[in-house]
Amino acid sequence: MNNLITSIKSKQEQTFVYRLFRSIKLIGLEGFIWIAALVYLAFFNNPFQSHFTICPLSNAGFEYCPGCGLGNSISLLFNGHLLESLHTHLLGIPAIIVIIYRVFSIIKFNLNKENLTTK
Repeated sequence: MNNLITSIKSKQEQTFVYRLFRSIKLIGLEGFIWIAALVYLAFFNNPFQSHFTICPLSNAGFEYCPGCGLGNSISLLFNGHLLESLHTHLLGIPAIIVIIYRVFSIIKFNLNKENLTTK
């Protein structure tokens, strides 16, 4: 009886691990990088607070950097500040749409590739 329970449990764990690795394979490295960037901007970045940056324009004393402005715009949008987001960078909303589209296109491509190799 005990062996039956452990074998059932190990089959469930194997199924979970299989699904986890399959999901990782479908999303791919680029997809994980984009998702991690959006999660960082949504939950961990505070656009109202000055922080250490490796941006060469910001470190040179320029007040406006297109890249930093885009990141702050996306972060503001995720935090519900629509007008401030548009004021910071006009391409914040289109950037989110393009990034989400890119992640889904990567998943779709990997699904098609997986389906072709299994046939």
